[in-house]
Amino acid sequence: MGIKSVINKVYFKEEELKQRDYEKSRKLFIAESSAAVGIFSLTSGAFLSGFVKYLGGSDEINGIIGAIPAMAGVIQILSSLVFEKLRHRKFLVAILCFLYRFTLGMMFFVPFFIKGQTHRIIAVATLYLIAYCLAAFITPAASTWITDLVPMKMRGKYFATKDSISLAVSTLIVLIIGRVMDFYRGINSEYSGFLVLAIIVIILSFINFYFLSSVKEPIGNRQKVEINLKDIVSMVGSNKRFRKMIGLSSLWNLALQIGGPYFAVYMVTGLELSYSYINIIGVIAAVFRVLVMKYWGKLADKYSWFFSTKFSIGLLGIVHFLWVFVDKGTYPVLVPLLSILSALAWSGINISLFNIQFLYAPEKGRTAYLGVSAAIGGIIGFLSTLLGSFILRGLKNFKFTLGSVVVGNMQIVLSLSGVLLIITAVYIHFIMEKTYYKKV
Repeated sequence: MGIKSVINKVYFKEEELKQRDYEKSRKLFIAESSAAVGIFSLTSGAFLSGFVKYLGGSDEINGIIGAIPAMAGVIQILSSLVFEKLRHRKFLVAILCFLYRFTLGMMFFVPFFIKGQTHRIIAVATLYLIAYCLAAFITPAASTWITDLVPMKMRGKYFATKDSISLAVSTLIVLIIGRVMDFYRGINSEYSGFLVLAIIVIILSFINFYFLSSVKEPIGNRQKVEINLKDIVSMVGSNKRFRKMIGLSSLWNLALQIGGPYFAVYMVTGLELSYSYINIIGVIAAVFRVLVMKYWGKLADKYSWFFSTKFSIGLLGIVHFLWVFVDKGTYPVLVPLLSILSALAWSGINISLFNIQFLYAPEKGRTAYLGVSAAIGGIIGFLSTLLGSFILRGLKNFKFTLGSVVVGNMQIVLSLSGVLLIITAVYIHFIMEKTYYKKV
């Protein structure tokens, strides 16, 4: 069998899926997600902050690079221009998904090929941007793919299970790599640790590609739709109900990104915590996250996605605000406590934000709706990170005390994120949930 025949069989086969195909594909998506979350964890947060710091990047630069995924989200608006014209989307999603994750792994080889601190940081930021532009481009189509495989009545339970397993696998990977990183840092060979990390990411990229390619694509009566950018803007803009989803995406990204990218930076450069300590705390938090994730799914199935979304985001807002009290004297108590509470919140946020958008996005042209929402949210999110960076620079030498706690610029930005997240939860309750069942 030639390569063309194999590609046609795996990616372009016309077939009516049976129940066992749906069940097997849902399991394969869990395996795919485990590798994907592992890659994400190794190329973001403390590991990314540590790498940028190793290259000589400042806290502000570190935070801005960490916010690149939000900025890349604007690419999603172009996604529907391509995917709405395709009857078979699996091939393009799988290939671009592999390139996205492979690029993240190659990012750590930059010091081998480029000399000079500034040039290296620019190269890393560029590769990170390219990777997340690819990710953003496929996200609407990939999201539609998995939701087509999961009936609405079982989404809460399924996504809770998927995220729990993915988190457990990725936590184990992160814990091991964290120990490896600290070992090489201890012998003054930190870059060797990043090379080990890069190799693991590349291996996981191939594993992820295999599982994703094995998932069946439910095509059904899907038709090719010729659409242009003007049509997208007109279609989405005229849908009054979906504007509420755009409002949520905007508020969420504003609130999260003004401080979100700086948590890892603060732990690595401000509190000077080791990778092992950060990852051990992460493991403890992950255990709690796995334990409660199924309950968020049950709450969503029993009440609504509005219920789980507003309470999980509200809890995260309280956690972010309380980081104002974290300094080198209080971190042994507060970092573990707040990390656990944050994990409890994120276990609900991940499945809730993913699913609530499908309450507003019509099935026809769905990738266009999701793309526009993500694009607007991404732009606002990146601008929010720049605002956070501006505040950090403006308050660089500003300090005051709350009792025995020394509060600096970083804690102020993190707590500001908390206030905005609480406002987001209020928006969901009054603007979205209270009006969802009303005729507009």
